[in-house]
Amino acid sequence: MRVFLLSRIPENGIYHLSAKERKYLFSVLRKKVNDTFTASDRNGNYYKAFLFDEESMTIEPTDAPEETLNDSLSSFKGPFFPITMYISVLKGKKNETEIRMLTEMGVGKIVLINTEFTKGIWNSHMSERINSIAREAVQQSGSRAPEIYGPIPFEKAIEEAEGTVLILHQSSRTKTQSLTDIDFGSRVSCMIGPEGGFSDKECSLAEEHGAIPVLLKTNILRAETAAIYTASSLQTILHKYI
Repeated sequence: MRVFLLSRIPENGIYHLSAKERKYLFSVLRKKVNDTFTASDRNGNYYKAFLFDEESMTIEPTDAPEETLNDSLSSFKGPFFPITMYISVLKGKKNETEIRMLTEMGVGKIVLINTEFTKGIWNSHMSERINSIAREAVQQSGSRAPEIYGPIPFEKAIEEAEGTVLILHQSSRTKTQSLTDIDFGSRVSCMIGPEGGFSDKECSLAEEHGAIPVLLKTNILRAETAAIYTASSLQTILHKYI
């Protein structure tokens, strides 16, 4: 279901809209003063919102968000399998595409990583930008906002990765498996490399930590396409484990 995502946790029952939020409400969702609709904060709490003027609305916690939906668009309302996508910093705006689509798919955590072959450059503006893109994706898709952080070194990512850890590689290795042959645990962490993939040294380090090398049965994919393809495949495969 599509809801209006609040940029901060509401206090005292009154929420004052930012300029960007007003533009989205009135221009995209086409709301009017005196309209009632469903809102949500980043913690997944739902609210009944009443727009009493062009800059403010009342906020009331609700256990029945379906009663005041913004529209009748259908959406999956069940749980998603807990997936963490570790994606390399890429050049240009490729990470923005990844973040938007992974958010729409319901990926719970997205971690940016720096690898041996990483060529993209990261700064605070980019962090603000991808968080803004994730909020917009939540507004459009009705998914929950993912946890996003990084960039962190590849070595740290391998150490912190939880559950069944996958590392996508561009060629077959001794322990390579396909996605459909893996016995998954209760969580999945998936490593996607930069343009050109991971180095052999990084793959060996990942395998030493128990990661499973995966070779996709597809054509050659761009780094950002590989992330989206893999996340989509995992959501389909892992739904049976929920």
